[in-house]
Amino acid sequence: MDTLQIVMMSIWGVVLLITLILEFQGPQLETIWFTVGSIVALILAAFNVHYLIQIGAFVIVSVVLLIATRPLSKRFMQREMVKTNADSLIGQHAIVTKEITLDHRGEVKVNAVYWVGFVTKNITIKEGSKVVILDIEGNKLLVEPIEGGN
Repeated sequence: MDTLQIVMMSIWGVVLLITLILEFQGPQLETIWFTVGSIVALILAAFNVHYLIQIGAFVIVSVVLLIATRPLSKRFMQREMVKTNADSLIGQHAIVTKEITLDHRGEVKVNAVYWVGFVTKNITIKEGSKVVILDIEGNKLLVEPIEGGN
């Protein structure tokens, strides 16, 4: 084994290690194509193939895999999150069962369940009013009155 072969194997090994670490750090496929490209280049370096061919193989394999699989992987990785449990309440309407003011939390009923309701504006929402749920903070619902909701 000559010095250049050892150096190139070391470089491809480092590239492989870095791309693997980066891949495991992210939630999506981000560097997997370069990982495969570095494996191909590492194999070529082990067989003492000229370093320009190693670099070319790394670039070609990485780019071809990126072009061929990136749209497919993005489609599978970026599926719309399905709202579950409490998150599904955002945007729904509720009925105020106890008056809500800026200084006093009240109560709202949504889907036959009672929640603590609160506002962040200086308004009063009377009992029996209809509100829309804007957000959830812990076990409390941030609400806003619906116009004509009395």
